[in-house]
Amino acid sequence: MSQPTISIVTPCLNRAATIGAAIESVLAQGHASFEHVVMDGGSTDGTLEVLARYPHLVVRSEPDRNLYEAYNKGLRLARGAILGLLNSDDLYAPGAFAAAEAVLADPALEMVIGAAAFFTEAAGVQRPQRRLAGVAAVGLTEANVVHNVTVMNAAFYRRGLVERVGLFDERFPISADKDWWMRLVLAAPRQAVLDRDFYRYRSHAGSLTFGGDQRDRLSRHLLHLAALRLAECPAGSPARAAYGRWHAWALAYRCMLLTSGGRLGEALGAAWAGLATDPAWPCRAVTRLPAHWRGRSARRGEMQA
Repeated sequence: MSQPTISIVTPCLNRAATIGAAIESVLAQGHASFEHVVMDGGSTDGTLEVLARYPHLVVRSEPDRNLYEAYNKGLRLARGAILGLLNSDDLYAPGAFAAAEAVLADPALEMVIGAAAFFTEAAGVQRPQRRLAGVAAVGLTEANVVHNVTVMNAAFYRRGLVERVGLFDERFPISADKDWWMRLVLAAPRQAVLDRDFYRYRSHAGSLTFGGDQRDRLSRHLLHLAALRLAECPAGSPARAAYGRWHAWALAYRCMLLTSGGRLGEALGAAWAGLATDPAWPCRAVTRLPAHWRGRSARRGEMQA
């Protein structure tokens, strides 16, 4: 079997309504050398029947603990020199593969990031919402890890870069994408950012990214992540400094969220506990404010008509 140029990995669980469109968006790229690995978590809603319509897929169906374990399994199976990550309810934009491959023809580059468009769908009609483009909105930066939606799906990665950074950390079941993006930031890969759409995120009630108000749950997970990574980093290392800044911001956000929700006692308890981890966390959080406000409009993206 010949080695594919591009491997796409898709985790999937009970997505019969959307997985077909995701697969079709890969086929529509018209690429001559690709593989599409689908890691199904044991779907019972007809998803496997949809997958069976596409004999070109590499399908594994077995239970997994979370989205990121499924991604890791798929990345271990993938054989391509270039890797992409496609959610089962999202789409690749037309021409994404060709554009990414053209950029990565330069052997000095390790990854390429494109723009990310967001849409809703009702009665078969897609309605655009917003678009994130450019370094300030989607670039591989610490600011985008800490303050923004991490659009890891709107990027393509050389296999060597993924091997260097490592797979997703499955200790973080809803925030491993942000942890992985921070590890990419710290690895400082040679990259390009294009102002053309690579990826289309579907916003819907069942989405793991956009479904419901998950701020409380996510803030707890992000604070736990940042504190754990901070404790693991060697003193004086660039990683420890970066995770220290992230921990301070995550703690400030958590305290703000608790206070605004009328949970002042919890907010004070979290703030006090944070001092044991990093006595300087309030100062670190305050120093991030100017950059946070300067980048706010870019992170919101362009509204689409």
